[in-house]
Formats: sequence, structure tokens, C-alpha cells
Amino acid sequence: MKPRTVIGMATAPDGTQLELIEHDGDFLISIDHVPLMSSRMHHSEEELAQLACKQLGAQPRVLVGGLGFGYTLRAVLDLLPEDGRVLQVELVPEVVSWSRGPLASLAADPLSDPRVELITGDVADVIRRDPGGLAAMVLDVDNGPSPLVTGNNAWLYSNAGLQTMWRALQPGASLAVWSRDEDRGFLQRLQASGFEASARKVQARKGRRGGRHVIFLGRRPGS
Repeated sequence: MKPRTVIGMATAPDGTQLELIEHDGDFLISIDHVPLMSSRMHHSEEELAQLACKQLGAQPRVLVGGLGFGYTLRAVLDLLPEDGRVLQVELVPEVVSWSRGPLASLAADPLSDPRVELITGDVADVIRRDPGGLAAMVLDVDNGPSPLVTGNNAWLYSNAGLQTMWRALQPGASLAVWSRDEDRGFLQRLQASGFEASARKVQARKGRRGGRHVIFLGRRPGS
């Protein structure tokens, strides 16, 4: 059996420890030794982008929270017109470095696309200060609304966070949130915040039986 090799380490602003691990050509990112994502399972990230961005208009601005292995960003770019722009927000600088280094080939180096504006920081801060007009918002942060790996992400899934996101979106725009598990309470908060809300189970790996993830979809009503 081939060994697992730690090829990168980082510390998030709240002190949580991240590790980038390689095993037999696959990659894993863990937080405080809890697996967060694997390069072997990324179909649900691609579906996340599809659901949020399937009806983009002209010159759309799309916000993506969480870079990970870059699969979500790549899927958004594949749907984005040439006059569009993606605000890619990533909290941990080392994750950006990994995406430009050992992970670049996984999703065809999405950070090199000129339509991408990279913001290194907390996605919650970016959402709070955005003046509005987003055509879509895609959140692939933590393990979803629950269970949280990092408590600082709780605001994103709160009533206050969802209401702030609603204001940042154009009428008719969509918010898509990746989650490891179902969460009926989060779905109810989406609805209470004014979204037309639904939850969909999707395969973690395309064309394979086994694990499923959940995508919460909220649409701001309007044209």
C-alpha cells in the first residue's frame, strides 16, 4: 500500500490546522485531522455550479466562496460568458498557493482564467460589503450548515447571513450551498429569508453508487 504524504500545511486565522495530503495520485485536504475534501469526489461541486449558474444573463458577476481543489470554480467558468466575472474568495493563502502549484492540473488551472478576481479573505466580509447585483452566489465552505468544522462559518448559515446574501443578489439570481448532510432547519431559514428554496441530493462521484451530498438552492424572486 502506498503511503500518504503530507505535502502542505497551513493554519487558518482561527487557529485550525489544514493539511494537504497526497496518496497514490489523489489529494485530500483535512482540517484538524478531519477530512474536508478529496480529489476523488467532486461531482457534487460541479453540480453546485450548474444549479446556481444555469441561467446567467449578460455580464454576470458570480461569487464563489471556498476554492478547495478548484472544481467548483472551473465548473462556474465553463458556464460563464466571456463578458462575465467570478469573484473567487478563499480564506487561507496556502490553499491558493496549492491551487497554483501541486493542484493546478486537477481543474485545468482555473485561477489563470482572466475572468477570475481572486480575493484572499473571509467570504462573509466580502458578502457584507458587496453593493449587490450578483448574478449568482456559490458557497462551498466548511461541511455545510452542519456539522461545522470551523465555528466562525456559522454566520453564513444564520438568518442574518442569509438576509445579507439575499440583498447581495439580483432579483431572479440564485444562491447554491454545498452540504455534506441534510439540514431541515437551514432549508427553513432559507425560506424565512425570502428565498424560493429547495434541497437536492447529488452523487459525490459521477456515475457511482455510494455517498451523496446535498445542495441547498435558494432563488431570490424576481425577473
